[in-house]
Amino acid sequence: MWRNYVISVLIGLLLVSTGGSVLLTRQVLTTQADADRLRQRLAASESAQASLQQQLDRLGVAPTPGARPTPATPAAPVPTVAVAGGPDRALLQRIEDDVSGLRGLQPRTQVPLRFLDQAALQRYFVDRFNQDYLPSERESDQKLLETLGLVSKGESVSQLLLDVLQEQVIGVYNQDDKIMYLVTSDPPQLGAQEKATFAHEYTHALQDQHFDLTTLAPKHPENDDRSLAIQALVEGDATLMQRLWGQQRLSQDEITQLGQGGTDSKLLSAPLFLRDQLLFPYSDGFNFIRQIYQAGGGYAGVDDVFRNPPDSTSQILHIEKYRAHVKPIDVSLPDLSQGSLGEGWRQINSNVLGELDIRLLLSQLTDPTHGVRGSAGWAGDRWELLEKDGHQALVISTVWDTQNDARNFFQTFALAMNNRFPAAQEEAASATRQALTAATSATEIRRNGQSVVAILSYDRPTAEAIASVLGI
Repeated sequence: MWRNYVISVLIGLLLVSTGGSVLLTRQVLTTQADADRLRQRLAASESAQASLQQQLDRLGVAPTPGARPTPATPAAPVPTVAVAGGPDRALLQRIEDDVSGLRGLQPRTQVPLRFLDQAALQRYFVDRFNQDYLPSERESDQKLLETLGLVSKGESVSQLLLDVLQEQVIGVYNQDDKIMYLVTSDPPQLGAQEKATFAHEYTHALQDQHFDLTTLAPKHPENDDRSLAIQALVEGDATLMQRLWGQQRLSQDEITQLGQGGTDSKLLSAPLFLRDQLLFPYSDGFNFIRQIYQAGGGYAGVDDVFRNPPDSTSQILHIEKYRAHVKPIDVSLPDLSQGSLGEGWRQINSNVLGELDIRLLLSQLTDPTHGVRGSAGWAGDRWELLEKDGHQALVISTVWDTQNDARNFFQTFALAMNNRFPAAQEEAASATRQALTAATSATEIRRNGQSVVAILSYDRPTAEAIASVLGI
């Protein structure tokens, strides 16, 4: 899926294009209210300037007791892509040793480094994006977000993401070939941003060597919500490590450099749904890992989470659900393209939204307060996107912790559809059913106890036919 790769390279972009201020500000959040307020500021492209040391002091995070940098086993020199000059390899080795010691994970093999200029690194990112983002995934993402009204018709999801990728980025660890790709310049320099990014990405290399990131976070997941929760674990851990390393190894002048930057990033101008979904692993993921770390287990506790990873973004947003082993309910939908609606249908895709995606879609179509309220108590969902003669129909089946949670989602999603189709005729508006009909759209939302099913179609007969087949 698109977000897996874009998330993996986002740390360098955050540090460069916004001077680290977006990321650093979000990392000190401990309550949902704070997170909501910050999302509102992000929507207005505001970012507070704060020092790294002050934020770490507020968090009360301290290095793991007894941890000391341990030199890695010497290895033969690694070939590099030729660029003028070269970075300070001794400094990079010291950062590796520092991170390994602080994180408590010793390298099992030397990580090869490849140095490219900015243009070559951007081409590498784009080539990987085009290779890993399958045509079927592009079609599914585009048509799903268009149907929900999260991007406009003709607004390309792929292009929005490529615009983000082609901003100035510093480096990335590739879990496929186990190589670290880094940007260098002429003359070569390793400033605060470059060093902080290297510490972050080297943490990913250690994670991969000890916990196998390819198995933990496959490129094409069957459950997108679980995949995003794993990304939050992986990035949250690396972000905490980056902060701990920066506290010990960056000078005050270098910390100040991380607070300098503009707010003209393509990321900040992206639709709320895409933007906050990409930021989630670095913000809420950090908050999740911070709580695990501070609960008394330090990095031993974090390692336990890698061995028993979260099953949903709900567990990331509500750590008590992770600790209580509250697993999401497996919601099923029949393949409606197999004749029950007649001939000519095909299934584009079926997957899971999860609490985070439901929160974001409700936030974009209403406001963040409604988004949080309407997604709270999520217990499971499944969506199915269908097409006939170039027209899409979407079914979202959800289940909630309580009837009150289901009622809140029903009411908020109904509000979102009213905002999505302001000129639509209201066919029904009760406590258990809302139905809207517009010129080229029709919706059907029905609540029954702790379950809510939402249907978005291109006409009224099709929406009602889907509801009939589902027996709702």
